[in-house]
Amino acid sequence: MKNSLRLLIIALIIFTSCDHPVTSEISEVPDSKTEIGKINDLLKQFEEPSQTFKVSSDQPSQVTGQQGTIISINPADLTTENGNSLGKNIEVELKELTNQEQLLRTNAQTTSNGQMLVSGGAYYINMTSEGEQLKLKEGKTLSVEFPKITSDEMSLFYGQRDSLGKLNWIPAEQKFENIQPQKTTDDIKTDKASRNEIDEIFDYVEEEGNRILTPEEKQRNEDQDKNFELGKKLYKTMELNQFGWINCDKFYNVQNKTNLNYSFADKDSISNALVYLVFKDINSVIQNCYNSEFKNEDHTRFQNVPSGSRVRLIAFSIKNGKTYTHTSDFTIKENEAIQLNLKETAKEDLDKLFPID
Repeated sequence: MKNSLRLLIIALIIFTSCDHPVTSEISEVPDSKTEIGKINDLLKQFEEPSQTFKVSSDQPSQVTGQQGTIISINPADLTTENGNSLGKNIEVELKELTNQEQLLRTNAQTTSNGQMLVSGGAYYINMTSEGEQLKLKEGKTLSVEFPKITSDEMSLFYGQRDSLGKLNWIPAEQKFENIQPQKTTDDIKTDKASRNEIDEIFDYVEEEGNRILTPEEKQRNEDQDKNFELGKKLYKTMELNQFGWINCDKFYNVQNKTNLNYSFADKDSISNALVYLVFKDINSVIQNCYNSEFKNEDHTRFQNVPSGSRVRLIAFSIKNGKTYTHTSDFTIKENEAIQLNLKETAKEDLDKLFPID
């Protein structure tokens, strides 16, 4: 009876926490949650490092991330969680995840309520002041310009981690918009059809090198050129209503989908594992939680994955204080079943598993 009850509890925990992105706190910590927590703690040391900035709380300011993210901070829109006044400075934390390796390292899988996503960049934004957590005042937003790393149409998602550390992305019903590029200096010169005779005369004189542009005209041309280049690198400013995880994503809808089944070798005697499927052709990483006592096949397979995709499968487990891993590269076939053979891996060698070629 006790074993049956224990199996039922484990089944419920994994069902709600791994395959189904429901955020819930478990009052009693079961063995599976503890063991998965150990794996998460192990991998955390390899995650993409945060960028930190310190700005004054006396006036609006901007910070720019290494990948181009621009965050506009208005202290008047911020308050502490406890309602206290802001300190002298505001500390801004930023993570920019723009490729599969960074997503994998930071355990930022790309799924929304069980549906696979393709990421155009995942970001973590947080702010504190003298150690106190900040939040946006009611009705206020945070203005952010995100890097544009794809030409695909992307939407905004907010991320939530469940009790096992898995990220689920919730649609925000906002789309990323392109900056409408204005005409550059060269475009203006060649657009004769829209100009009157006087404009064409000035164009001729300027082309002959006989007219010196005024400072205002030079500044106008510089601004136009700058705006055109900016429009190729950034999206139009997005107004966020919360701090935390933000994703520029789209749902991955393809015709040919299949299930990828996996199993661990009996000799490995693994109780818990985190299994990742990293796609090489698209910017996507998905995760599965494995527990040996839960026999439902949904927890030993990746469902509705694109057939024909090139992937790397990586598994992590801890047994008797030692780390075990599996890696394999292959192309997904229809209803394929693969066996994962774990090998003991020294902690100093774990970092070699993350680069995706």
